[in-house]
Amino acid sequence: MFSKLNKRQKDVLWLVVAILLLASSLRFAKIGWSFSNNGIDEGIMIERAFMVSKGYDLYTELPCDQAPLAFYLGSFLGGDVVELRVLVASLSMLAIAACMWVSQRIKGNEAMLFTGLLLGVDFVFLRESRTFSLDGLSSFFLAFSILAFIIYMKGRNRLALASSALLVGLSTTAKLFGALGLLGMILFLILEARKEPRIRKSMLADILLVVVTASLPMVLFLLALGPSDVIQGMVFDQGERSFEPFLKLSMLAYFGLNLAYVLPLVYARRLWKASAEFRFLLCTSFVLLAFMVLQPLVFVHHLAILSPALAVLAGCFLSDVFGTKKRLSDGHILSNCSKKEMKLSNGFLAISIVGMVVSAGLPLYGITMQDRPLQRSWADTIASLTDPDDFVVSGDPLICAYAHRMVPPSLVNVAYRQQPDLTLEIVEQAIVDYNVSIVVICYRLSDWDAELSTFLYDHGFRTVIMNDLPARTHGVLDLFEEGVGDVVALRRSD
Repeated sequence: MFSKLNKRQKDVLWLVVAILLLASSLRFAKIGWSFSNNGIDEGIMIERAFMVSKGYDLYTELPCDQAPLAFYLGSFLGGDVVELRVLVASLSMLAIAACMWVSQRIKGNEAMLFTGLLLGVDFVFLRESRTFSLDGLSSFFLAFSILAFIIYMKGRNRLALASSALLVGLSTTAKLFGALGLLGMILFLILEARKEPRIRKSMLADILLVVVTASLPMVLFLLALGPSDVIQGMVFDQGERSFEPFLKLSMLAYFGLNLAYVLPLVYARRLWKASAEFRFLLCTSFVLLAFMVLQPLVFVHHLAILSPALAVLAGCFLSDVFGTKKRLSDGHILSNCSKKEMKLSNGFLAISIVGMVVSAGLPLYGITMQDRPLQRSWADTIASLTDPDDFVVSGDPLICAYAHRMVPPSLVNVAYRQQPDLTLEIVEQAIVDYNVSIVVICYRLSDWDAELSTFLYDHGFRTVIMNDLPARTHGVLDLFEEGVGDVVALRRSD
């Protein structure tokens, strides 16, 4: 089959292979030693999945302020850190392939190559592809949904439309942000129906199909786990987060690392007029962006959900720019207008290349420089000092996840932003109720270092001697996030 391809087709195929190899190497290299573990969020999510695998019921026995799908996926792999990261990285690669396919269908091979390269080195998307990330999982399902929706648009295939809606539903059950993809679909369908009244009735049927199908995954989870418990956890336990304007700067960091993503937004009017596919992608992108601007908290990892649609738009835009540059280069004499076009095209390509180099350089630095994570060293020692059924408490849940040890359900989430808030009294009560074997004082628990240490000594805990562990050092993680901090581990004496 390969021999039947012409030279141009073979060149394109080799470039696709090269892009996917680059993307996969950035995702799978040293994945057990991920250079960025999303603060303590990843540890919380993995530990929840591990507890679910141990038979704890989500939302009732195990408090949870997120959508449920990821924790049940994680429980099938027993909450193993490396296996879950490999799962997410694999889904990320499939999402890249899906977005490349979308670009190819819309604008051809050059758009496909640009999209694959942009998404492959997109630092935020890559960062969430190397961790057990709810934002990553949600964005991957959204990428698959975009592909199915484009297939629907090409031939009004309602099976493809239902598949797209179902994938949006799965995206929502991984993280509620996925519902924004549904809003983008509905907005597009409404605008298209207003533009062409003759298709209004069929569009109304399509909107109904989308809403019903997208709702199915969440409805099934609500029925299985109890509507009131799930809604309380997912919605109301996150409902009192304060508005923090400073965190909106995360959006500047995101676009600063992905300069090419700005171009289709700046030229949105031109793209809007160009095709229905662009209108759909712009609807999705602007709904997502509007939510990020309006919601109280925006962290860099939230913005990964923007990447699939923007990468497709930017890839198609850059293919037009590249085509213009080639066309002008073929001419022998350039007019003043053509010279301006050439300068503009060169500028767009230069901006995009700079963004990709910077975005790829950060993970390359992280992968190259990252040593064995300190959490793994602590986890190995804790595992050697405890039995598999023992309970452990840690201010960094990733330590417990690496050690494959259970945590009292009320202490799985030790994040600073949670509702109701974690208190020292809750920590002390859980240590007593679950006969905890080891307490690792770091991160959030360090806030009560003196009081908690006194409580532990009064209850028979003693400091663990760990001369074999490396000293606290400033590693590559500190470039991307706050490190684990100083650590003290205390063990219940026999």
